[in-house]
Amino acid sequence: MLKGDISNELPKRVIVLSDVFLNTEVSIRKAFKLIPVPKVERFINRQPLSHLYLYTTRVGVTLELASFDMDTDALSSLMEELDNMGTNPFRYFTYYESINRLVSELPYRPEVIGVLDKPERQLRYGHWGLDKI
Repeated sequence: MLKGDISNELPKRVIVLSDVFLNTEVSIRKAFKLIPVPKVERFINRQPLSHLYLYTTRVGVTLELASFDMDTDALSSLMEELDNMGTNPFRYFTYYESINRLVSELPYRPEVIGVLDKPERQLRYGHWGLDKI
């Protein structure tokens, strides 16, 4: 904030991985009774999603949805589904091809204050790793 001007101030942002609120089930069915075809179904767990929504309204940070296994089209459709449900706390979404890509990008993003992910991957993010908000 320079001389009272708030236009150059970056809003604080938390990156939330889709694994935090999505439950994934993989089932295998056989096509023509010979070829196994995996089917991936994703179910939204509304409890952490509701907590994230209330957190953004109370604290005033921006949330960014990120994923390693869903591409940009799948993330876009997930954002539309969350908008239709009426509880979409996310403003942005980003696809990362690996966790290393996200970790290498973090030092160059001064607006990011943390990354919310599964507990088994928290140590990869360093001081940006959040286990809860």
